[in-house]
Amino acid sequence: MFMLRRKEKTRELIFNGEIHDVSLKAEPNSAMDHQIKMIGLTTDDLQILHALQPYVMEKIVPIIDQFYSNLEKEASLIHIINHYSSIERLKQTLRRHIVEMFTGEIDAEYVKKRHIVAHVHVKIGLEAKWYLAAFQDILNSLIDIIDEQVPDRKESILAFRAVSKIINLEEQLVLEAYEEEMARVKQTIAEAKQNIRLEIENTSETLAAISQQTNATMEELIAQSDDIVVLVKQGSSLSESAKNKAASGKQQLSQLTNKMNRITASVEAIRSDAEELEKVMQQMQDIINLVSGVAEQTNLLSLNASIEAARAGESGRGFAIVAEEVRKLSDQTKGAVVNVASLIKNTTEQVSNLTNTLDQIREDVQTGNRYSNDTETHFEEIVLTMNDTDTQNNKMADEIQQFSESLGLLGESFEEVAVSADSLNSLTTKLD
Repeated sequence: MFMLRRKEKTRELIFNGEIHDVSLKAEPNSAMDHQIKMIGLTTDDLQILHALQPYVMEKIVPIIDQFYSNLEKEASLIHIINHYSSIERLKQTLRRHIVEMFTGEIDAEYVKKRHIVAHVHVKIGLEAKWYLAAFQDILNSLIDIIDEQVPDRKESILAFRAVSKIINLEEQLVLEAYEEEMARVKQTIAEAKQNIRLEIENTSETLAAISQQTNATMEELIAQSDDIVVLVKQGSSLSESAKNKAASGKQQLSQLTNKMNRITASVEAIRSDAEELEKVMQQMQDIINLVSGVAEQTNLLSLNASIEAARAGESGRGFAIVAEEVRKLSDQTKGAVVNVASLIKNTTEQVSNLTNTLDQIREDVQTGNRYSNDTETHFEEIVLTMNDTDTQNNKMADEIQQFSESLGLLGESFEEVAVSADSLNSLTTKLD
């Protein structure tokens, strides 16, 4: 009887005697069916909501303006709106949303749209408290409309209940979507956490392996650097020895140069004596030529004397004997002169050969001097190079020593990495 009287009163005061087609569809025994039954939402409530639709439409613009006027009080909400959309676009969306609440149609499509809107708000970072506060703001505006358009207290109470039920259903759908989204986010976080844990485990194992391998490599490098230091020191010792030998070689070359210079002076003196001997031999040749001429003249005179002695007969016989002896002496002198001339010629040739040999020796000595000078210059360069090499070897030894020390520090750092890897492994157990 009460429900009948309520329908009659509603029809009389709100519907003006007109019943609208409404639909309240929910799968039996579903969560949605249980929610609707729990809040007591009925087709009568949908009839009331549909009856209120014209009044809501009449005030829809002020309702929306009031709604966004309140949003401006929260800067974070305005920031979200401007980042993802615009107030004008959202006003259109809100208008459709409010109108659909008063169509008298509650079905799967209606629920789906609410879920979509709620999921979008979760993704853009709108907190649930602001969403619920927004519904309260809309509810306040709707209550004002009921107070204004439904003066009868009983009818207004029915209208208040119907509006509060639809608002409550909206809030349930929103909170359900938030819970679903939060569950999805938690699942995502759990999966990410698991992936991070696995990644940390893999990373820590890799770090540990790298650390061990690096430590072994560092030890090898340190050992090799020590060997290099030894080799560099040996090189420094060898370069010092080479420098000393080069200096000794330079000194010996200097002594050799002095000897070569003395040989050159001696050769020059011998050559000068040979030239003087050559002059003397020429003088002796002149004397021989003179003696040879005298012998020829004597021989000729002896021949003439023999002829005159023959003419004198017996009285010239003694003179003929003397002339013969002179001739013999002249022939002997001539023969001796020829032998001396031959000896002088041979001696002159030997002196000439000696002079040529001395010239060759002088050229060879001069060439040797040039080579000695060049070699001495090279030894000087070797000494300078050995000095530079020794300096570089010492510098290299210092740098390698520093490198070895740096390797030691780096090895300590990798030991710290190994410790960090162990810490990461401990952390993964805590993540569980």
